[in-house]
Amino acid sequence: MPTIRVDQEVFEGLQKLAEAFIDTPNTVIQKLLVEKGVIEGSKEKIVSTNKPSRAKRGNLTPQYVYEEWLLKMLWAKFKGKAKKAEVTAETIKAMGNILKEVDFEPVTTGEPRAENTIAWARNALKERGLISNDSQRGVWELTEQGIEKAKQL
Repeated sequence: MPTIRVDQEVFEGLQKLAEAFIDTPNTVIQKLLVEKGVIEGSKEKIVSTNKPSRAKRGNLTPQYVYEEWLLKMLWAKFKGKAKKAEVTAETIKAMGNILKEVDFEPVTTGEPRAENTIAWARNALKERGLISNDSQRGVWELTEQGIEKAKQL
C-alpha cells in the first residue's frame, strides 16, 4: 500500500469532510473519487475496514526519543547524510530493546508505527533546523546545527 503525505491545509480539509469516528483520510478520498466518477462504488458503502487500533500514548515510545536516536544515527553511522530507508532501518536497529511491541504495529498507512514516527521525527528536526530542507529527495542530511546537536548526544 503506497504512503502519501498531504499538506496540513489538505489534511484539515479532509477532516472537515470526514464523518467523525467513522472515516479515515483514505475513506474520505474514496468517497470523493466515487462522487467524481473516477472509481466505482457506493459512497455510502465505503467504510474503513481492518483499521489499526489507536495505541494509547503512554504505551508508545515518545517521538522525542526517536528524534535523538535519528540524530545519533545520522551522525555516527552515516556522517550526517543518508537515504531515508537506510537511516530508518539503522535507527530502529540501534533502538533495539527500547522499542515496545506496540511500536511495530501498523498505522493506517500500513507501515510500522516506528517507521512512521521516525518520519515525523525527521519533520520535527527539519522544522527546528537540524535536518536540511534542501537535500536530495529521499536523502536526509544534517545541518551544521544538527551536527553539533548530534555530537552532544
